[in-house]
Amino acid sequence: MPRVSQPAAPVYPNLDGALFALNVDDMKWYMSALPGSAPARRPELLAALKHSLTDPATLQALWARLTPVQQQVVAEVVHHLGGQYNAGLIEAKYPDAPAPKNARGYSASFYVIGGKKEPATPFDILFFHNYDLGRYIPTDLAKRLRELAPAPPPAQLKSHTKPPAIRMQKKYAGELPELMVSEAERAVFHDLSATLYLIQQGKATVGPATRLPTLPTLRLLRQSLLLGDYYDDDGYDRAEDAIRPLALIVLVQAAKWAQPTAAGSKLELTKAGQALLGVPLGAQHVRDAYSRWLKSDLLDELSRIRNIKGQQAKGTRLTKPAERRAQLAAALRAFPLDRWVTMDELLRYMRATGSLPAIERGGSTSLGVGAYNTYYGDDLGFSAAKYWDVITGSYLRATLLEYVATLGLIEIAYTWPEDTPHDFGSLYYLNGETLSRYDGLLAMRLTNLGAYVLGLASDYSPPALVSESGAPVLKVLPNLDLVITDAGRLAPNERTFLERIAAPQSQDVYRLSREQLLEAANSGLDLPQIKQFLAAKSGQAESEFPQIVRVFFEDLEKRLGALRELGTMLVLEGDDPYVLTELSNNPALRAQIQLGTIGGRMVLLIPEQHEASVRKQLKKLGYIPRKA
Repeated sequence: MPRVSQPAAPVYPNLDGALFALNVDDMKWYMSALPGSAPARRPELLAALKHSLTDPATLQALWARLTPVQQQVVAEVVHHLGGQYNAGLIEAKYPDAPAPKNARGYSASFYVIGGKKEPATPFDILFFHNYDLGRYIPTDLAKRLRELAPAPPPAQLKSHTKPPAIRMQKKYAGELPELMVSEAERAVFHDLSATLYLIQQGKATVGPATRLPTLPTLRLLRQSLLLGDYYDDDGYDRAEDAIRPLALIVLVQAAKWAQPTAAGSKLELTKAGQALLGVPLGAQHVRDAYSRWLKSDLLDELSRIRNIKGQQAKGTRLTKPAERRAQLAAALRAFPLDRWVTMDELLRYMRATGSLPAIERGGSTSLGVGAYNTYYGDDLGFSAAKYWDVITGSYLRATLLEYVATLGLIEIAYTWPEDTPHDFGSLYYLNGETLSRYDGLLAMRLTNLGAYVLGLASDYSPPALVSESGAPVLKVLPNLDLVITDAGRLAPNERTFLERIAAPQSQDVYRLSREQLLEAANSGLDLPQIKQFLAAKSGQAESEFPQIVRVFFEDLEKRLGALRELGTMLVLEGDDPYVLTELSNNPALRAQIQLGTIGGRMVLLIPEQHEASVRKQLKKLGYIPRKA
């Protein structure tokens, strides 16, 4: 079976050991790349080869005969790879470099029409082959080559100003598929708040074992989100079909803002989650959620790809999701701000830097694809499909699209999974299905929020709303109506935004609603964000809104700032008001409790942060509060 990950770095032979393992035919093949005739006997061949690969002048002459890309490959091997020829890394970093030939290898024409071995070149004879070690440069030869070869620069991540265009393919039948671009950065604060609000209402049901949301929960949550889901489906047939709503439920649990109730079938807010209700969520909250998700063991994103078989097999030894996420997070920190990186380029970069996460432990794979669990490897040569693309790449696509993009760290360019232009190679036994629901991910762009969360920026600046070019798509009227003037130019998530702040009056006409705006503010939207949206879509500055609209927003702003939550209090009542009065004046308690009245009854008010110490002191005084 194909190798998945290598064990500890192997120890390679020196030149004497490598030469000693060659037979006479092998030595003659090596000598064919050197000037002069080859000796006939093994001792002379051995001496001649050793002289050629240790003599500075001869080695310098060999180096000069290498092509520029061959010199780069040798430099990579001796400076950065410890002498190992890492075929995957070399292929990714130097795609134009052919692999060094082997003394015992044959070309395809040898078997088809008969012929000889391909002759050796100066590049080939710097490498040796061992069945267990693969291709390598002997340790002492590598040391000499380091003196000739300057260290190569690190791999660079290529980026673009625009998302990639989809090129025409035969399967498209003359009609290019839709290229979609997310706007999760603007939506994430509201959508996290909406998720917490749904849980606070007791409407988030999860599986007791998996802690994943049920289908009704996902449908209900999607209706409350600014950016519902990446694909504009009418609904979900199965819970596993959801992407953003499912990710949000997982993320608030990973962030320790929510947890299952004692019964296990519902989610409830933790104290940390309750503290976020009514508070506008910001970049710091997203950073906290991301940091905790990175270390979470709640869900392995690989399990979301059901066409990767063998995940639960007895012999399968998967790596920890936290280890894989850490390597992806490091790769994301190489992204330039506000530029597009294709998914293919990210995979190439991670291979070229040796940072592609291992999915399985040990030296073999138990994972496969399709009904017959077909294995796909990199070094057997039996299939055009590659493990790094099919297995590792699918894991990365799932993690990026479902979690990193949902948190607004990246925006994504994507298409429908069945329309992906990406070629996975020969994937049999899928019965016409796509490999995964994430196959359509084409490119990513690091957002301002992503730069802040990843530690690339010291503070967060929300992206400015871009005013509409041409005629406005929205008109703000004095009677508080919002009229869509060009429905074709209004994105689905923008219409969803309108529906969150205004009540529909007729087709393409909405009216600003105080009740809906207060509800939206409670779910994470703030008034400046709403006014900026209206200004951008209407082409009017906020100061140019009709006076009634300006007064309407001023009144809302006053109402939103009129009351403030100072925290939760424990309320204790008793039948004897004298006992309550005595306790409120107790020297050990009076700084932590307050006497008050509710509904005409005298009570003791205890701030949440003092509850534990007050209960302890009450116990010393001979009192243990009971639930009413």
